[in-house]
Amino acid sequence: MPSNNNHAAALQRKIENKSARIGIVGLGYVGLPLAVEFAHAGFKVVGIDVDQRKVRSVNAGTSHIEDVATETLAPLVKRGLIRAQADYRGAGGLDAILIAVPTPLRKTKDPDISYIVSSLEAIAP
Repeated sequence: MPSNNNHAAALQRKIENKSARIGIVGLGYVGLPLAVEFAHAGFKVVGIDVDQRKVRSVNAGTSHIEDVATETLAPLVKRGLIRAQADYRGAGGLDAILIAVPTPLRKTKDPDISYIVSSLEAIAP
């Protein structure tokens, strides 16, 4: 069985040669800019969002948030560096998955981490 050090070294190599495949769960005001930055750095990014409108928008190269211009997103989508999907199909083939989902505060001021937990449960299989 490979050690964690072997996994870390393999991931490090993939990061250095830009072959690491990045997944970002949540394509909102945090996730979409993060996806764009990874794509600008030369990584292929798969965005996962349960909102079909966001998925269609991203795949059309049209930004749905103010902080990312369509003129910035469209060429990245056209070059195949960013694509979006509404399910977790193929998540096991990604090298890193970042979760950028809402964490609203409850009335008690504690963060509601249910979106994070749901994402992890969907990724795990």
